[in-house]
Amino acid sequence: MRDLTILMDMKVGRPAEMLQAAAEQGITVAAGCVFPRLGGRVAHVAVQDDDVEKATAIVEAGGGVVADIRDCVVVPPDFPGGLPAAANKAANAGHLVNVSYFGAQGEVIMASPDPAALRQALDLVS
Repeated sequence: MRDLTILMDMKVGRPAEMLQAAAEQGITVAAGCVFPRLGGRVAHVAVQDDDVEKATAIVEAGGGVVADIRDCVVVPPDFPGGLPAAANKAANAGHLVNVSYFGAQGEVIMASPDPAALRQALDLVS
């Protein structure tokens, strides 16, 4: 799973347009958030690795920019102890979590400079 950092304008409906275009191309946005920043908006969306190229093209066609693409860790909604336990495990192992948001099914998306080590610290390595 990849987290895309998207920069976009403040046009009403822009996020909806991009989500609709993603759905039309078969891209499932597993999680996302949007917030204002410096006269525009920043969005984070989580998509499957295979969908990054198509999602980037949709963003660019809508006048946006994909500013960053990160490997992300998906913490399942049934994680033992919930989000507090996952956050504490990450912190106790010394991992910086620089992006975190909730997914559509209750999962938590976390991005870190070392996602493989974060997965291991959270016992999410198969």
